[in-house]
Amino acid sequence: MKTKDFLRMLFMTFFAMAGLTACSDDNAEGKKITDYKEYTLTVASLKLPGVVTSCGNNVFTDVYAVKKEQSTEWEALGSIGKFEYEEGYEYQIRISETSYLDYRMGDPAWTEYELLEVIAKEQKNSENLPPHFIPNWYFEQRCPYINPEFAYAIEADKKEDIENELKTDPTYKFGGLRYYIPFPLSDDWFLLDNDMHTVEQGILIRRSKTPTEFPESYKLVPPESKVAGYGEFNFVKDDDTEDYVMQYDAFISTQDRSKSVKPQTIGIWLYKDLTAYYQRKYPEANVKAVVIRYMVKNLG
Repeated sequence: MKTKDFLRMLFMTFFAMAGLTACSDDNAEGKKITDYKEYTLTVASLKLPGVVTSCGNNVFTDVYAVKKEQSTEWEALGSIGKFEYEEGYEYQIRISETSYLDYRMGDPAWTEYELLEVIAKEQKNSENLPPHFIPNWYFEQRCPYINPEFAYAIEADKKEDIENELKTDPTYKFGGLRYYIPFPLSDDWFLLDNDMHTVEQGILIRRSKTPTEFPESYKLVPPESKVAGYGEFNFVKDDDTEDYVMQYDAFISTQDRSKSVKPQTIGIWLYKDLTAYYQRKYPEANVKAVVIRYMVKNLG
């Protein structure tokens, strides 16, 4: 057989086999169920902030806190089909768990949960709930936090005394803890220690402001990027805006970045005017202005 004819036959055989393989894959690799089970769940009376994986993406959202049969630990569950949940009630429900596989999908393996029966519904506050279901890596990689290394400006006769206090008082650096605010994905805030344990958490209440509502002292430490908006950030433990843990005025900026990364990032600068406080504390110091400025890090 001539070499040319042999090569032609070899290529034809190769493509024929490839075609048969492709057709075989299309027929064999459609959507199929790989596992199915039914069981009872306890569903807590409150949804909690958490992270779920959807289509290969990690999504920050409120999730169900559930306990499986014979379990004493609360776990996160993103969604339950046909379940009409009402906050403030703890549920006993029976659900189905179906696992699927379809290689034609971008995320070929997934699991769906669906309500089969509501066994019990009791109005109560569920006990021993965790503060959230947010993994440590998500806080570290995806959540912005308030940089405790603040900037400041002082106009006073006894500037050294005030400056020393700002530098040494641990309150101004949040006691060595870190405030995470998953802005703009949620209205929650979390105060974590160095081991990523939750010390406090609450709700971030934001409201708009105009520049005329800000004190003149802020001009002493201007934001380091172009400002696109103004507001106020209230850190509260519940929805009561009068019961806040801390409160700051906010300058919000947007910055263009290189095309190799995200095209735009958001910057937030948090301000606190301390002039009145230090005027009372040092009445003989002729205090004219004291202001501190924090930057929200890793936002964008």
